[in-house]
Formats: sequence, structure tokens, C-alpha cells
Amino acid sequence: MKGLTQREEKMLSWFYKEGKLPFDGEKVTVSHEGDGIAVSCENGNVQLRLGREAYFGRALTLLEEGLASGKDFSVEETPAYRDLGLMADCSRGAVLNRDGFCKLVVNLARMGYTVLQLYIEDVYELPEYPYFGWGRGRYTAEDLRWMDDFADSFGIELIPAIQTLAHLRQIFRWRVFRDVHDLDDILLAGEEKTYELIDAMFRQFSSCMRSRRINIGMDEAHLVGLGKYLDQNGYRDRMQIMLDHFSRVHELANKHGLHPMMWSDMFFRLAAGGEYYAEDCKMDPRIAETIPEDVSLVYWDYYSEKKSIYDNMLDRHAEMTKNIIFAGGAWKWVGFCPNNRFSFRVTKLAHESCVEHGVKEVLVTAWGDNGGETSFFAILPSLQYWAELCYAGKAEEDSLRSRFRFACHADWDDFLLLDEPHFTPGNLENRCSITAHKYLLFQDVLQGMFDAHVEPDSYAAHYAACAEKLEKAAEKGGEWAILFETEAALCRVLEIKCRVGIDLRAAYLAGDRDEAIRQSGEVLPELLRRVGHFAELFRRQWFAENRPAGLDAFDVRIGGLKERLCAASARVEGWLSGEVSSIEELEQPRLPYEGKEPEKGREDLPSLHWNNIILPSEIGAI
Repeated sequence: MKGLTQREEKMLSWFYKEGKLPFDGEKVTVSHEGDGIAVSCENGNVQLRLGREAYFGRALTLLEEGLASGKDFSVEETPAYRDLGLMADCSRGAVLNRDGFCKLVVNLARMGYTVLQLYIEDVYELPEYPYFGWGRGRYTAEDLRWMDDFADSFGIELIPAIQTLAHLRQIFRWRVFRDVHDLDDILLAGEEKTYELIDAMFRQFSSCMRSRRINIGMDEAHLVGLGKYLDQNGYRDRMQIMLDHFSRVHELANKHGLHPMMWSDMFFRLAAGGEYYAEDCKMDPRIAETIPEDVSLVYWDYYSEKKSIYDNMLDRHAEMTKNIIFAGGAWKWVGFCPNNRFSFRVTKLAHESCVEHGVKEVLVTAWGDNGGETSFFAILPSLQYWAELCYAGKAEEDSLRSRFRFACHADWDDFLLLDEPHFTPGNLENRCSITAHKYLLFQDVLQGMFDAHVEPDSYAAHYAACAEKLEKAAEKGGEWAILFETEAALCRVLEIKCRVGIDLRAAYLAGDRDEAIRQSGEVLPELLRRVGHFAELFRRQWFAENRPAGLDAFDVRIGGLKERLCAASARVEGWLSGEVSSIEELEQPRLPYEGKEPEKGREDLPSLHWNNIILPSEIGAI
């Protein structure tokens, strides 16, 4: 290939590790001009014109796709945004290892992403604070430099996304941080030791990473100023507390040559009594007066199904600053399965609004709430969808299928199968937070907190059908097989688990000893075996992407499930033998979770964390 930069030569070796190009490199000429990407082939001679080195990976994807047609072709793309980025949550259990990070970067580069943010609340070392991130799979300075170098070799800007106010619950289990703790997960604003800690954060990243940009967080600090701060200072205007704290943090960032971006929600929540998307919210003029020109506000919205909401919120942001970043969502934070289909729906609306409002940077967030259970790679379709809107201006299904095959070496329709466990009979595909697969997995067999919402025959058939489709996808092999194998194994668990508690209770109440014997002697042991198989595959998937830290929470949860299945079997056997006169747990009526009867044929419950799923008794969060 002629005209390659040194960085592009490195990229080429990563994209084609075996050194074998799927085209004649001698006939490819690369030039660097313009603002976007142009790829053409005429009489076997290929021209790649790139506005940025970071576009090289996408240009190769377009080239391979075009050559596959067997005809001359010409494609030109002008990106809608200056930067398209992914934010990978490495704070909720799943901490990307080097293999997982490399694989993610390579796939992002092939799609055309130019930014990767690492969301790391406390998952990095601070030399002055040995307890910070201890046991959490934290990144060392060497790790951060290596990751920064690797991302940079693809022209991707690696940006740390940290927290400087809330979302620091993990550090407060250690008494050494009590002096900087307000309440809940919030740092104590106004305390000098707080700013010493934040200073250490900025010093670490300024020395380890090329980017001079940093995401300082400051979102969802709902109780700011209401804990120790209130005790020490009395009640103060909470907006002023936020602005004063931000000013100190901004000063420290600038001291280390860093330019912050921050989530914007607290400015809205404090102005509108806790509401983020309030249409008639009047912004406090102090915000615009306080936010400097080098600071960007990040408007996050993963839910809204009306374009007017995005339009209104972008208008409100424009009253505060001209530096607006939009953050959408690739739904991977409601259990073990992604919801790419819902992501597509809201992404299209958000993109249209961003283009109309001249937004120049978009960030796709990949949160990992409550354990990071869904693979980072399960949302590749959502990432491809954003990329096509950015570069091609449209995301049509046939085009997506083809583009995905060449960018990710994957089958589009197979990947969308990963969504399907969400969609139990009666559920709509456009629901965002359907979590039946998670609460049916973990809820206790004998107490069935969600049994009132389950139609056992149709649910069992649904999970069996999902398993069969995913098993067929896994049989194709390839680098993505483990995703399908793991989720297929989960569905095989749910095929039994969704109904076992209901069937067992029915047998007990009817005095059907034969059925009770079958449940105890056949069904529960088979369920236990399937749980073990799923756990084995999940661990294999985890280690292919992540560090060991975080898997411990999964093991505790699965271990608890296994032990309760054994306990259920023992309880039933005790009743059958006459040793136990009654099983009180099975005599309890099954109540709807939210206090109202579910609509027939439809389960529609919010996303729930593990500690709210398994038992009526207090268990605490992990």
C-alpha cells in the first residue's frame, strides 16, 4: 500500500495479523486530505482518501465491502460529528484485560470511532492512597500508559472518565476515607482533604495519558450537602455547593494541564426539584457564569422515545455553554443480555436532534450496572448503528448486515439473537429495561417473588426457542462463539427455572406426591446441572475479556443460587418423608411485585439489582 503513515502501517498489522491482505496492496494508494473518507476502485486501482488517520480502519472496512461486490465502486463519507466515542464502564465488576481492550479498540477502529473513554471510578492506582481501588482489578500507571499507547496507535483518543463528587461508594468501605465522606457515595465538598485526593487523581492521569481531556463525572450526586456537610456548615444553597466544588475541581484540573468535561444532570436536577428532563426547567444563570470555556457539558439520555425531549434538552444546554457532548446508550446494563433493538430506536431520534443542533461530539455509553454481566461485545450492533448514522447518515438493515460482516467479522442477525431472552411472551421489543431473565435466574425457588408475573408454559417455550437459536449460532464457531454458547446455556437454565417454583408449589398445595417426587428427584437436579454449565461458560467468557476481579460477585450469587436449589430439594424430601410437616414458604400467596396484578400476557417490571431479586429478606448489595 502506497502513502501509508507509520501509524497506519501499525494498524494494518493489527487488522490483518497473519500479514495476508484480502486485496492486492500494490494497487492501493492512500492520501491524506479533506474532512472525511473516500474509497474508490477503478479497473483494480484503489484510492483511499482520509481526513484523519483514525479513519483508516473504517476505510479498510469500506474497501473490503466494495471489493466483495466484484465491481468498480466509489464511496464518500463526511462524518456528522467531529468525534464519535465509546465509554466503557470498568467500574461495576467487569474490568477489561489487555486482550479484551485490544479486541475492543480494533473493532472500534474498523467502525470509525475516534474516542474511547474508560469509566473507572476507583479502578486505578493512586500511589498516595493504597486503599483506593484495592481488590477491584485497578489499573496501574504502567497499564494506563500501555492502553494509551495502544489506542493512540489506531488514532483513538483514550480519555479517563472518573468521579470527583459522587459514585465513589466503593472507597467508603475503608475507614481511611472517612474524612472525605459526606454521605452515601458522595465526597465531602469544601473539605481540603477531598481536594488533596482529587489533586492526586489528576496528577496520575496527567502523567500516564496523552489526552489533555478528562471526564470528571459529578453526576447523580442527589444528596450533596445533606450529610456531614450539613452537620458542619448548616444548610446552604445546594446549587452553590455544586458550583463552588466544581470551581475547585476545575482549578485542580487546570493545574495539571487537563480540560474537564462533566455530566450535566445535577444542574438540571437542582434547578427542577430532582427532575432531569423537565421541559419547563429554567436554568440558573450562575451556571453559565461559572462554567469556563474549556469545559464541556455532557448531556446523557438513554431512554427518551420522543425527539422533542432531545431537542428541548439540547436547547437548555445551549443556554449554559456552547461545548455540548451528547451521550447515548448501548443497553448492556440490565442483566446478562443486551438490548440492541431498544438502543437502535432511541439512537435514531437522538442522532437526528444532535445533527439539527450542531452537536460535534457523541459518546455511546456501555454501563455495567450491578455486576457487568453482559459482555462488552454483545453491543457491537449498537456501536455499528451509531457509526453508520455518523458516517453514512443512515442505518438501513441491509447495509448494516453487510457493514457489520466486514467491520466485526460477525453475522448481524446472529448478534441480534442475544437480545431475545428479554422478550418473553407479551413483552414489546421496544421496552428498555425488561429483566425477566435476571430475576427468574436468581429468585428463590421456594419463595418466588416474581411468580405472579410468569406464565410458565409460554415462558418455558420462549427460553427453549431462544436456546435453540443461540446454539445454532454458536455452531458456526469463530471468535464470537462463546457469546452465543454462554447465553444459550443461560436460556437452558431459564427453560426450567422460570416454572420450577410454580410447579413445585402447585404439587405441594394439591398434595400431589408423585409430582413432588419428580420435581425433587429429577427437575431440581437437572436445573442444578444446567446452572453449573452456565457458570462454567460465563467464567470462560469473562476471562476472555476481563480481569478476575468482579467475577467474585458472580460466583457468590451463583453459589447462593446453587445452595438454595439444594435446600429446596431437601425441604421437599423432608416433607415427603414426613420429617417436615409443612413447607411454609410454599403456602405463602404469590403477590405481584409492584402491588398490582400484571396485565395478562405481559410482564413489564423495572430493572432490578440482585439484592432486590433473590429474597424478601434483607441480603445487602454486592
